[in-house]
Amino acid sequence: MNGSHFTYAIKPATVADIESMRALERRAAQQFRTIGFEFCADGPVRDITEHGRILDCGITLAAFAADGGLAGFAMFEPLDGEVHLVEIDVDPVHQRLGLARRLIAGGIDWSRLKGFDGMTLTTYRDVPWNAPYYRRLGFEEFKPGPDRKGLLRTINQEAAWGFDFRPRIAMRKRLL
Repeated sequence: MNGSHFTYAIKPATVADIESMRALERRAAQQFRTIGFEFCADGPVRDITEHGRILDCGITLAAFAADGGLAGFAMFEPLDGEVHLVEIDVDPVHQRLGLARRLIAGGIDWSRLKGFDGMTLTTYRDVPWNAPYYRRLGFEEFKPGPDRKGLLRTINQEAAWGFDFRPRIAMRKRLL
């Protein structure tokens, strides 16, 4: 699909966007079926409370297509003295057009404005649009130590949701 057919407005999400983001997360997760990760496609999506918490303590950037429809979003929160990329999803119609890269860049800009010098995330090690993609954006794998209590809680929560069925890793990017 030619990306020139799409233009996007990226702006902070609001409470009014939460249901659209939850529906988009479910649609985007269906891509995992193509690699046999049905547990991701069928797993839980972020609940309303989680979305609200991120809106209160961090930022969710939402990308809207020219028709006003939600095309993607990325959730960022302060965690362990850095910023954590909590969730990023792009609607299947808008995937592979650079939108995820733009959302992450927006999160990096926000992080720097807030004085953070690093960003973390958790992801699947072997899924092409996960760890290999983030490596291309400058993220590096790391093992969180005991000083990363928030990140360790996140990893344990993801395991409780059943998302550690395949190898997951933590990654970090310095923002200096």
